[in-house]
Amino acid sequence: MHKDTGGITSHLLGGLSSCLRRCIFGILSMGPVPHHITFIIDGNRRFAKKSNLAEGIDHKAGFSSLIFMLRYCYKLGVKYVTVYAFSIDNFKRKPKEVQSLMEFMREKIEELLQDKSTINEYGVKLHFIENLQLLAEPVRISMKKAMKVTAHNKHRVLLVCVALTTSFFGAIPFILFNLSLYINKII
Repeated sequence: MHKDTGGITSHLLGGLSSCLRRCIFGILSMGPVPHHITFIIDGNRRFAKKSNLAEGIDHKAGFSSLIFMLRYCYKLGVKYVTVYAFSIDNFKRKPKEVQSLMEFMREKIEELLQDKSTINEYGVKLHFIENLQLLAEPVRISMKKAMKVTAHNKHRVLLVCVALTTSFFGAIPFILFNLSLYINKII
C-alpha cells in the first residue's frame, strides 16, 4: 500500500519555513532597522503572463505580496513605507482595463480599513498623494475615507503615491524632494 507523504512533507517544510522566518527576524531586528522603505509596484501583468495566470489574478497577487511585505516591515519596526502604486502611464491602457484597475483599487482600500487588517493591527496612518484628481470618483472617496479613518493612528505611516509620472530622470528628484517634505509634515 502506497502512503501519501505529500501532506506530511508540506507540513514539515511549512514548519521549517516558519521557524527560519522567526530566526531571520530575530537577527534582523538586532541591527539598525531603516525608518523608511519604498516599494514600486510594477510587473503584475508580466508576472501573470509568465506564470500563465488568469486575467485579474495579476493585481490580486501583487496586492497580497504588498501586504505580506508591509507586515514584515511593520514587524521589524519600520515606521514609514511608501508605495508607488499606479503611474500615469496606466491610463494609456484600454478603458475597460483602467476601469477594472480603479475598481480593484477602491476594493483594496476598503479592505485595508477592515477590523482585522494590517493597517489596524499596526496602527498605520494612510496617506494618498500625487494626482488624485485623475482617479475615478469612487476611488477618491475611498481614499479620503481611509485617510480620515486612520488619521488617529500614530505608530506607522503608509504613503501611497498614485497617478504619478514615470519619467525616471524627471520624476526621481521631484518625488524624493516632495516625499521628504511630506514625511516631515506628517511627523
